[in-house]
Amino acid sequence: MRLDLSRVAQGCRLGVLTGLGKSGQHSLEVPGCLLYTRCATVPHLTQDTLHTLRDLPSVTQVSVDSLAEHHEVLEEFKEGVRKFAGLHDTVLFCSLHDSANTSPAGHVTNKTVSVWGSGGRIELTVARFMAIQAAIQPDCYQSMADGETWQAGTSRKRVRKAVDRTLAHLDECLVLHQKTQVGTQKHRLNTC
Repeated sequence: MRLDLSRVAQGCRLGVLTGLGKSGQHSLEVPGCLLYTRCATVPHLTQDTLHTLRDLPSVTQVSVDSLAEHHEVLEEFKEGVRKFAGLHDTVLFCSLHDSANTSPAGHVTNKTVSVWGSGGRIELTVARFMAIQAAIQPDCYQSMADGETWQAGTSRKRVRKAVDRTLAHLDECLVLHQKTQVGTQKHRLNTC
């Protein structure tokens, strides 16, 4: 993957991410638009209608919180959510949370991050999070993070704690990611 900057305007980087996906043939303008999904399906569009549309974003977003309850099914399927949901010829990005929903704050610890599925709160350890990523088989994914610092009046101490937790989760995810890459090429994951 490579970022080609065209210019920097008022501190914002404009450019193109190239070499995305397993084949490296996809690109994404930065800032860019991702195809939004819920449970790996585009809301209000059938697969037939989706495949007739032109100029769709080359990157599709799925989220851990919408798929965490179903990861056993994806593990049994063994071919990832792209094939399971019919999302062919797209770069699959897996985010921790659904960008269209807000999550309750206060459920992050040094060992876990919580996501909210249809059945309620799901606590994810690094091992469970990486097992879900292996079942989803995205091209790239967002690591576990303590992102609960968006509220007004968040103290400097709380922000520091969030940064420390996020870095610790990232380190653990990278260790498991490397083991997954070396151990099995079938479930090889690529980070963005």
